[in-house]
Amino acid sequence: MMPEQVAIVLAGVDRLRPRMEEVADDFYARLFARHPELRPLFSADIALQRRKFADELELIVRAIPDFGSFVERARHLGARHAAHGVRVASYAQVRAVLFEAIGQALGDDWTEETEAAWGSAYTLITETMLLGAARPATRGTLRGRGR
Repeated sequence: MMPEQVAIVLAGVDRLRPRMEEVADDFYARLFARHPELRPLFSADIALQRRKFADELELIVRAIPDFGSFVERARHLGARHAAHGVRVASYAQVRAVLFEAIGQALGDDWTEETEAAWGSAYTLITETMLLGAARPATRGTLRGRGR
């Protein structure tokens, strides 16, 4: 990600913070309407899920400038998601819905430049999470081979 893109995404999180519950509600409503098969991957307690969404979105985005912290956080998050049954294809499904919800909340501030910055952030986050999701399987396989 370019530093300018990081700044755009961080500013977006700042603008979303007062409306994060609304953004989370919109996100989950869209996600579960479009992809009901994903509903079992999330907590039945939607209030708890909404808090997790708000906290994790802000924490992971704010960690990006400190790359070491970001990688550690994103890999851990990816491993947790994998343990809950999240598959690679789910990340693309979530991306589309997340961007719709964020775009709705940001209104006129959701420009092509903003969308591109969030796209770069989402790709970075997703790829790093997938490394974390793959790592436990790799470790188990290597240990199983006596390495």
